[in-house]
Amino acid sequence: MNRRQFIMTSLGTGLGLSLGITLYPVVTATKASQLTAAEMVFDAFLPALLMGALPADNQLAQQQLLATRKAAIEFLPFLPLTQQQQLSQLFLLLEQELTRLALTGNWLSLNELPVQTRLGLLSAWRDSYLALLQQAYCGLRELLFAAYYGQPPHWAALNYQAVEFNRYG
Repeated sequence: MNRRQFIMTSLGTGLGLSLGITLYPVVTATKASQLTAAEMVFDAFLPALLMGALPADNQLAQQQLLATRKAAIEFLPFLPLTQQQQLSQLFLLLEQELTRLALTGNWLSLNELPVQTRLGLLSAWRDSYLALLQQAYCGLRELLFAAYYGQPPHWAALNYQAVEFNRYG
């Protein structure tokens, strides 16, 4: 074995081990770790997505963010199984340092990033040439907007009136 083969073998082995160590938690994740990862992602992206829709009062805004996170988590089991699995994988990948670096370009946890940076990250995913990142953006956006605007207190902002059905008999 010459020097070049040794270096290439060492680099390949190191890359394989780091990917294996990073992706192992995604494959063997429990429901509790999936829930924790989902909460972390929701807590990071909700303030960015709902910027401008949240009230100016911090306490009221926090209550609405927690209610929206709870609604989104409660809705996850009603999604089609493939979407559940894809979102779960996304949440777990964003929790791991190496894959978060690949997806976001930041070592920092999503919650540690400024809100403007999170918003920029979502915009970059939306405009990405990779269909996977576009799918991640659309899935998160639709889920979180539905969780927020699906709550009756927020219907007034949309000028929405609930449909009343006529009762027969």
